[in-house]
Amino acid sequence: MKKRIVLALMNLLLGFPLFSQVTIQLDSLAPPPKPFQPEWAFGVNGGVTLSKVGFNPTVAQTTLLQYAGGITARYISERNVGLQLELNYSLRGWKEKTDSVNIYRTTPVSPVPTPDDPIRYTNYSRSLAYLELPILTHIYFNMGKRMRIIFLMGPQISYYLNEKVLESERVIDRSSINSTYYDQKVQRIFDYGILGGMGFELRTGIGSFVLDGRYYFGLSDVFSSHKADPFQASSNQIINIKLSYLFKK
Repeated sequence: MKKRIVLALMNLLLGFPLFSQVTIQLDSLAPPPKPFQPEWAFGVNGGVTLSKVGFNPTVAQTTLLQYAGGITARYISERNVGLQLELNYSLRGWKEKTDSVNIYRTTPVSPVPTPDDPIRYTNYSRSLAYLELPILTHIYFNMGKRMRIIFLMGPQISYYLNEKVLESERVIDRSSINSTYYDQKVQRIFDYGILGGMGFELRTGIGSFVLDGRYYFGLSDVFSSHKADPFQASSNQIINIKLSYLFKK
């Protein structure tokens, strides 16, 4: 019995170095992992915007649906992390729904508003056009060979271009509500804030298709916010759903 145990231990001790040597040789035959290669990508993007303006005092609103689009440049500098820049033309703004209690509609004939009558709108919407420059950190995780989940976050600065009143059904409000902002143009031409979002990227032989959703919170105001002004805050708030096409350089 003792001889069998001794022989088994000797076989185990003698066989382990041989097994280790075979394992090392097999590992040396396996192909090494591919080194990471930095990646440039360029393309176009487009989608819809759902916007409001964060007024203080509050103004009752519904979401204003418009569009945005532009060009994209992306540089992935290391595994899972990169930088993404965009230059976009974006329409944003707000859409009001005023309570009609104690308000009567005007007609083209009578009654005719006078300069002393505070004027409100039962239906009012204004579109604001901006040129946007988001500077985003791009983070991705692989979900297979062709699919990635992506996260975007960073600052955005914008330059005001023009504006357009889309809807203005005028009424007279006998309560003394300050409505002077209806006639005011945008007073702050530069807008800045923070942006964050997530989405999915499908990588194909002809390029990458990216679908993402974003939320932008403005840190600046549309109108002046001094004590004598109608609003103490008027910041842009935007949801953007976007589809991008990117090709690698």
